[in-house]
Amino acid sequence: MASKSSIEKDRSIIRELVLDARQTNVALAAKVGLSEGSVRRRVDRLVTEGQLHFAAIPSAPLMGRPVHTVFQIQSAPGTTDELIETLTAMSEMAYVYHVTGQFDIIAVGYFASSEDMRRFSTERLGHLRGVMEIRSVMVLRVAKRAHEWARDIASDDDSADADEPVTLPN
Repeated sequence: MASKSSIEKDRSIIRELVLDARQTNVALAAKVGLSEGSVRRRVDRLVTEGQLHFAAIPSAPLMGRPVHTVFQIQSAPGTTDELIETLTAMSEMAYVYHVTGQFDIIAVGYFASSEDMRRFSTERLGHLRGVMEIRSVMVLRVAKRAHEWARDIASDDDSADADEPVTLPN
């Protein structure tokens, strides 16, 4: 397990990158009090470990898919993993989650029209092996997204957590 000091250094780098991911390692190093080489190695390690991701996140409507839909899917016993693999391979699906509760899977998709979403739901999704029940919800407005949430935590003080052991998920 990484030391508390090392984790805090990584967090300070991540906070700065969340605020401006396009800044240079030199600028970032000056802000977090480390050398450019140390920042570069830490960022490379965080990316390699899957703890930090860089991505361009376009607006779905700009990309021709303004219909944002959340699907709640109940799978037949023993078919959840296969169903998740099938869903993740579909270009319409942006997010696929294995969850607890009444449904086994939550999938988020983007479509060109409500008719495209209806066709996808009834002609493709509804016919997948293992699908027992589907509920769909069309999103009317997105109030906040995960990458926007990260900006909020970038300014939070994590020092309250400094004494807690940290285990990073893969």
